[in-house]
Formats: sequence, structure tokens, C-alpha cells
Amino acid sequence: MKTIPLISHIGRQAFNVLLAFLLLAITGNEGWAQDTTETLKPRKDFTTRVWLGAHLLPGSGQVVNKQYWKLPIFYAGMGSMVYMGIHSNQTYLSKLSAYNSLADDDPNKEIYKEQMVKRRRARNAYVAAAGVAYIASVADAVLVYNNEKHSPVAATILSTLVPGMGQAYNQKYWKIPVIYGGLSTFYFMISWNNRGYKRFKKALLYVMDDDPTTIDEFNGARSEDNLRYYMDSYRRNRDLCILGVTAVYVLNILDANVDGFLYDWNVDDNLSFRVEPSVLNSSLASQSYSTPAFGLTCRVTF
Repeated sequence: MKTIPLISHIGRQAFNVLLAFLLLAITGNEGWAQDTTETLKPRKDFTTRVWLGAHLLPGSGQVVNKQYWKLPIFYAGMGSMVYMGIHSNQTYLSKLSAYNSLADDDPNKEIYKEQMVKRRRARNAYVAAAGVAYIASVADAVLVYNNEKHSPVAATILSTLVPGMGQAYNQKYWKIPVIYGGLSTFYFMISWNNRGYKRFKKALLYVMDDDPTTIDEFNGARSEDNLRYYMDSYRRNRDLCILGVTAVYVLNILDANVDGFLYDWNVDDNLSFRVEPSVLNSSLASQSYSTPAFGLTCRVTF
């Protein structure tokens, strides 16, 4: 009869120990999870490494992003364009050699010239397409790697690859026509000044030639000093326009970098600073304590 209370007492103690163990396990797991969350560090940004790797070895960025199915697409595009470019260049060189071997009065010379120009344009188009595929592989690697966050480094890299792409990444689309307007304007000015430079340089060479049978396009109306002056002016303006293109390109990169850092900046309408006219002591004026006065109030809302 005395063993029953003893067994009951042991059972209650065991139940209490088990309950305490469960409570300790629950609270301990929560505390461990909280500590783990607090000590968890943000993921390091390896955008620059992904960019450099994709530059040195096209497709390495897709390997980092575990998108292996894109590798044959990029390599097929770049490989086919390079192959076609090499083939077109060989045809162009053969046409050029045949064109140079013909006499000036040969009626087939113009035909060979047209074929030569077509192959040269095709070669340049294939090379440009291969470059586009290469740039697309690098841009794709950077964009996919930063898919879950907005990275200022990615915006800078994209604007370095293609002017305006970083602005599109930062959703500042209105800046793209401004950038390309500046680049196209300076490009036109470079081309125009370069044509003028070559024109006066050719005329100057004719004037400096001792052969009296050679006549420049101005029929000798301009002196050597005059031709040299205009040639130097066009060359100087051309070089300044080249600096202008470089400046627009660099500003495009800096703008993308700054907008990338300010992308998550709080621009809520509740953040404001207002200066408004107001009437001071208006409530006291009704009680004849003082006269109202006009002034300014500054209101800061946050």
C-alpha cells in the first residue's frame, strides 16, 4: 500500500522533468534561431568578379548563375558570327586583290568595286553582331546575378558596356535620349570637322607639290598659310569634339552610379519642408491682449 504514493510521486517528478525539458527545448530553439538571425551577415556583392569573369571567359557568368542552358545560345551566336565574318573577310580580300589588278580603263572595275564594298560591309556587320552577342552575355550575367536586389555596381557596369543601359536599369528612361543626343551630336561634329580637315590637307599637299600640273580644288585661289590655318582649325575642332564624346560617355557612367546608390532613397511625400505666410497672435487678438502680426512659419513633415 505504501508503494503507490511512491510510484505516483516518481511519475509526477518524471512528468515535471519532461515538461521542463520540452519548454527548455522550445525556448532554446527560438533563442538559437534569434541569435542566428542576428548574427547572419548579408551576402557579399561579387558583381565585379562576375563581370570580369564574363569578360575574360564568356559564359562564366551563366555558370555562376546556374543557367547552363544559355551557354550554347551565346556560343552559337558568337561562333557563327565570327565564322561568317572570317569568310566574308577572305572574300573581300580576294575581291580587293582582283580590283587592284585591273587597269583603270577596264569596264569590269566598277563591278569588282561594288562586290568588294558589299563583302566589306557584310564582314563589318558580322563582326558587329559577334560583339553584340558578347556584350549580351556579359550584361545577362550581371543582371541575373543582381535579380533580387538593385546594385549600383551593376548600373555602372551596364552603362560602361552600353551607354544608357544603366539608366534603363535605374528606371531613369528620360535620360537615355539626352545621352544619345549628346553622343550623336558630337559624332556628327567629329565627322564634319574630319572631312574639312582632310579636304584642306589634300589641298595643302597639292600646293606644296612642286609639280605645276597638280591643281587643288580651289584652283590655287588660297595660299599655303590660309590652307594650313583652316586645316589646323578643323583638326583642333575635331579633337575637341572627341573629348566631348568622351565626357558624355564618362558622365553617363557616373550618373548611372549615383542613381544606383539613390535608387532606394526615401522620397515619400510625407517628407517635406514648407515655408508659408501666417498670422501670429490671432487667437490673442480677439481677447485684446495683443495685436495680430504677419510672419512666416516653417513646417517640417517626416
